Amino acid sequence: MRVECSVSKINFHRTFKKVSQLRAYLPDTARGREPQIAWYLERYPAIFIKPNGGGRGIGVTKAWKKGALIYYVKEKGTPRTANSVRSLSKQLGLKKNPHIVQQAIHLAKVDGRPFDIRLMMMRDQLKRWKYIGMIAKVAGNQSVITNVARGKGYVMSIDHALQKSLGLTGARASEKKNEMIRLAKVCTRIYSKSRYDWQIGYDLAIDKDGKVWFIEINPTVPAHGLFRNETSTYRRIKQIAAFHKRQK
Repeated sequence: MRVECSVSKINFHRTFKKVSQLRAYLPDTARGREPQIAWYLERYPAIFIKPNGGGRGIGVTKAWKKGALIYYVKEKGTPRTANSVRSLSKQLGLKKNPHIVQQAIHLAKVDGRPFDIRLMMMRDQLKRWKYIGMIAKVAGNQSVITNVARGKGYVMSIDHALQKSLGLTGARASEKKNEMIRLAKVCTRIYSKSRYDWQIGYDLAIDKDGKVWFIEINPTVPAHGLFRNETSTYRRIKQIAAFHKRQK
């Protein structure tokens, strides 16, 4: 099965929700209109409001309801408040550009900071999709995003992150990594976007109970530099990228 899928977050979610192997891994997601935001705030302990077509953590807001007030953090910092969803929408300028609302996952943490995972798939010199590597992205201080540059966070090896957050080592850690690799391969088989079809960076997450989640797809600029400290992985990424640039 191959599906033509826009890189907009809502289309990504709708496309992959049709696939039985992926459905249980996707956080609940809808268009970020005021009625949907109000419903999500009642249903979930916390939500994310994200630009539909954005990336790098720009404009991402975490919100939650406590009593009569809505608390929110846009990217990083101390929480602010709104007394209604309409007020929140105005403060965030949600009507200027399309947004989505998404169930917030209670992420596993390293030293008290949440992390997610960037997993790279690339076409090799024979145009075959290959798993390249994965890296943990740890959120910066007071940040609700894991984008390393924007949220002032840092990267660490996936093995170190699994051990520090959930105590997973050896076979248990390998099982969790293999689960994420299998999911990425399923997504890669169904995703088709000809202009950027030689590299895809997937953002995945693991919650505090060890469940894997699929967050979003990065087919345009999947931040090769995140892997700079993983010497062999980074070298392979640069070699494959150089090959594809020569083909243009």
